[in-house]
Amino acid sequence: MWRFYLGAVVLAAVILASGSSPAVAQDMAAPVLAIIDVQKVLRESVAVKALTASIEEQRDKYQQELRQKEETLRGADQELAKQRTILSAEAYAEKRRELEQQVGTLQRQVQERKKELDQLFGQGMSQAQNELANVAKEIAEERGIDLILSRATVVIVKPKFDISNEALTRLNARLKSVAVPKPQN
Repeated sequence: MWRFYLGAVVLAAVILASGSSPAVAQDMAAPVLAIIDVQKVLRESVAVKALTASIEEQRDKYQQELRQKEETLRGADQELAKQRTILSAEAYAEKRRELEQQVGTLQRQVQERKKELDQLFGQGMSQAQNELANVAKEIAEERGIDLILSRATVVIVKPKFDISNEALTRLNARLKSVAVPKPQN
């Protein structure tokens, strides 16, 4: 029993001694936190809006070209169907194979263009995200913020901790557009 009391007294002395130490108190200071709604900031940024509009414009232009090519291939298919009775079986089969090759080529071009536009969009978004990270870092340094959390991971937050609007303002001031090359095709 005596050992139990002695152990309790020693434990209490350690706790009291550690609580009065300024070094320990400094290490135990609460971190300064902030929240940023990354998706909202990027979605509302001038640069991302311009990027989205540019990619959509390129996509629409390509869709128009694609429709013309499809119409040409449909016309060739209809013409070939009319010639079926006139052409020999071998000649018809050869023309049908050529037409199918053209259709396959067009389908590959469609997939390549879609992939290219997606990559261009990704490159532009990467530029915007990098600049947003720089903005967030600056705000953290200026305000002495230790940790910035994404709004997507936080359930409840007081508005005073949300730096999204300030980050959006700074991002818009710095990044009006992103440099995205035109598609090669």
